[in-house]
Amino acid sequence: MLKVQNLYLCYPGQSEPIFKNLTFELKDGELLWLTGPNGCGKTSLLNCISGIIPQRIKAEFKGDIILNDLDLNPIPINERFRYLAYQMSDPDNQIFFPRVEKELFFALENAGLTIKEMKERIIRATEDFGLQDFWETEPGKLSLGQKKLLVLAFCSAQDTPLYLLDEPTSALSGESILKVKKWLKNLLSNGKMVIMVEHNPDLGSLANQILDLSK
Repeated sequence: MLKVQNLYLCYPGQSEPIFKNLTFELKDGELLWLTGPNGCGKTSLLNCISGIIPQRIKAEFKGDIILNDLDLNPIPINERFRYLAYQMSDPDNQIFFPRVEKELFFALENAGLTIKEMKERIIRATEDFGLQDFWETEPGKLSLGQKKLLVLAFCSAQDTPLYLLDEPTSALSGESILKVKKWLKNLLSNGKMVIMVEHNPDLGSLANQILDLSK
């Protein structure tokens, strides 16, 4: 279970906070769909849970973020990958290596897995997103949609309790959207928790909860 309690967030120079006493709970196997207009704080909330705020983006931040009885706040951002996977809206912010294979392996190298386990996860993830023929490809040569699928693939390979997804289907074709929807259904059926920012109402139909941050 994820518990977010009394979350307060205000960026430097702003007179009004983005959040004030924001509280919600998410159970295993549930998807929370974040809605609201641009600027209402959807990505900011994902950044708070991931640790980007306040560890990388400085802001006045208060509140509790508890994942399965673990307080995430003191955990360094480079250690949170053990507990959550975060797909950002711009895939270029998360792609660094010269080959797709290396990109996928890097997501798992610090997880204490054997080479065999890493390969099994990567094979499964690339097949789920139709990337099995791109292992040797330079990520910079992929289309925007393929880059987004690559980020989703390494999130999938991490196999964490919690997934943070920021517009996972933007720039994707209809066929790729179906792959993402199938993957989400599989995550939820396996007890994973998902917090998603998404404009496609078809994916929103998977939501157990809707949180409108404009209110």
